[in-house]
Amino acid sequence: MSELLQQILGSTIVTAFFTAIIAYFFHKRTERHNSIIKREFEALSKKDNSYFEWRKNTVELLGQVYIHLNRLKLAFQNKYSKIQKYDQFYEDEIILKSNQHIRDLLINNGHSLPPELLDEATKLVEHFDVWLTKYNQIRILDKDFNTKQIYVGPDGFRFPENAERMFKEKYIEMFNELHR
Repeated sequence: MSELLQQILGSTIVTAFFTAIIAYFFHKRTERHNSIIKREFEALSKKDNSYFEWRKNTVELLGQVYIHLNRLKLAFQNKYSKIQKYDQFYEDEIILKSNQHIRDLLINNGHSLPPELLDEATKLVEHFDVWLTKYNQIRILDKDFNTKQIYVGPDGFRFPENAERMFKEKYIEMFNELHR
């Protein structure tokens, strides 16, 4: 009996030893796979978070452009195109500041714009550059306050209405996607 017991015990110890070795290798393999999965998940999560931040920043940028474009549109519809004489406060506080603000937003945040708006942004920047140059020439350098309004459309730089439409549509689209 003692020999049988020794064989059983020996067999049990050998089996336990091999089981422990196999369990150890499976455990290490599982740890490696978990580590790979974790790295891939973190990379995907980082990419998704980065895209979310870009969309959030883009919506914020487009929202500011949207408001200032509306401000300009209302200013032209309500007063600027109808004034009888030069109104410095109205021109400086509404037209000049909105033109500068939109231009600066687009130049400083072009990296946040969707690619389909880049050409339209360039058209807006060009229009505002020309308007600001003409404003500077007429109001600052020439000190001409007899000219009641500054327009650059007759100079070949009409306001890019398609750009305005595209910016506003893109803002609404991205805002709705972001806030679903």
